[in-house]
Amino acid sequence: MKLKTLVLSITLFGGIAAIPAHATQQEAATASAGEQILDLAKDQLLSGVGSLLINSFFGSGGPNYVMLSEASLQAIQERVRAEIIRDAEFEFISEFNSLESSMEHYSDTARYGRPDLALLSSLLVKSEDVINHRALNARYNNDFYYMADTYALAASVTVAIYTERYLQGYVSKSVVSTKAHNLANILDTMLRQKKAADLPLREKCIAPDPYDQVIEYKCSLRDPHGNTLASYVIEPQYPDDEVYWENLKRTKEAQYRKTKFDGIQSVINKLRSL
Repeated sequence: MKLKTLVLSITLFGGIAAIPAHATQQEAATASAGEQILDLAKDQLLSGVGSLLINSFFGSGGPNYVMLSEASLQAIQERVRAEIIRDAEFEFISEFNSLESSMEHYSDTARYGRPDLALLSSLLVKSEDVINHRALNARYNNDFYYMADTYALAASVTVAIYTERYLQGYVSKSVVSTKAHNLANILDTMLRQKKAADLPLREKCIAPDPYDQVIEYKCSLRDPHGNTLASYVIEPQYPDDEVYWENLKRTKEAQYRKTKFDGIQSVINKLRSL
């Protein structure tokens, strides 16, 4: 790679708003937690005995769902929106926090062999409040689909609670499966709208100044919101420049799709497999 081109790229594109490095990573981590929950739920549904929420994944030693959700929402705010419906999203986090705390307490009681079944009923109500929150409602929040990663996690937690109710003899396995499929359909709608908002990526190459002695094309790859994913200066006198730029674009787009969409799609697939 040309040292000169690297320096020029940094100089020319350093001022362009780029996606924060942690942004899509936070969203992917949120959906990934949902995937792990559904894997545990599927295993427990197959065995049909015991307690799912006794697993340490749901206790105080497991991942903090609320922190993952907060980080994901913050990443969305930084990258996409100057203004967000703060009251609704903060209220959503508060309700999710209440659900998470109650799950941890139930997990503790189950671990000691005496699951709090009254609390299990409360968990069902709390989980429904979370997944039906107004922050996730298109009629209230025009950008609701940007919360798809958080919804994927919340939906997975809800399925875990339904699975626990099946294991404790309150509902049939078909009830769990039906709920999971309904959540998958909602999440699929969110993902399709998120893709419509975040794709396609856009390439722009600025033609050289006809008065410049050096011919070079300043190229960038950006998302629909103007955030830069990659930049490079193509100098035609270097035969490998165009090949390098094409490879760089493919790599960056693959990474973009993987971190923004693939985790959500995986959760949808797992929900539909229950």
